[in-house]
Amino acid sequence: MYGIDRSRYRCDRCGGLLEVTHEFGGDQLYDFRKRGGVWKYRYLIHPALPESLTVSRNEGATTMYRSDRVSQYAGISLHLKHDGENPTGSFKDRGMTVAVSEALRLGMKRTVCASTGNTAASAASYSAVAGMECTVYVPAGKVSQSKMAQTLAYGARVVEVDGTFDNALEESLDLVEDGSYTLNSINPWRVEGQKTVLYEILECMSDVDIISVPAGNLGNTSAIGKAIMELDTLGLLKKVPRLVAVQAEGAAPFLQDVGGALGVHIEGRASDSGLSNKDR
Repeated sequence: MYGIDRSRYRCDRCGGLLEVTHEFGGDQLYDFRKRGGVWKYRYLIHPALPESLTVSRNEGATTMYRSDRVSQYAGISLHLKHDGENPTGSFKDRGMTVAVSEALRLGMKRTVCASTGNTAASAASYSAVAGMECTVYVPAGKVSQSKMAQTLAYGARVVEVDGTFDNALEESLDLVEDGSYTLNSINPWRVEGQKTVLYEILECMSDVDIISVPAGNLGNTSAIGKAIMELDTLGLLKKVPRLVAVQAEGAAPFLQDVGGALGVHIEGRASDSGLSNKDR
């Protein structure tokens, strides 16, 4: 176990990713001064963070829609959570507000990430609000131009890398060794912010059977699963919802590798086109 002031998020012994472990105490789980959004759940995601160091753009509190036509088509009652309403247009803002706030708490001056779009825009935006330099590594020719426009508008430095996202990530970690703070989802504070989508869903609908989430590198899947386990431990769930992760055929490492390794059945098909990890 490592202390909260650690800024390198892989285990020194096994190289595995770290996660934030909370010791919840008392009955205060919500910040009732906040009307909504990620930081309403401060006591569930980062109670040690001083409010003065919170870097926020009023992310979270996105709309939950009841869609009669989609429900009729699917044959079940469906509600849709629209996280495209976040400030930079993606769910990444939920995690980025927490990760950049933690960077500020640690006294970091520079941030870094690898991206093909959404993470770049979000990291650049929140780093700019915090007054921190931000460097973004991108695979050349494989980046959303609209997201790059956001990234550049927020003042980030963009470095093109030959190869894939994984090559960009590997190069970005060199800057971590030189004192920059990584904002990719290997950072466990990203997961803490992304947990809040589950809290918002359950505030709108206390009786949920299934939560379905698109799954690239499984950051949201991990975040929602962690939130479910923590709320269950706290005795706050009427029932534990099932979590369904849906991956694209051409980028399905969970389906292809993890399911087989665990010997569990996972529904779906995977293509033979190889693994191409999406923006993390």
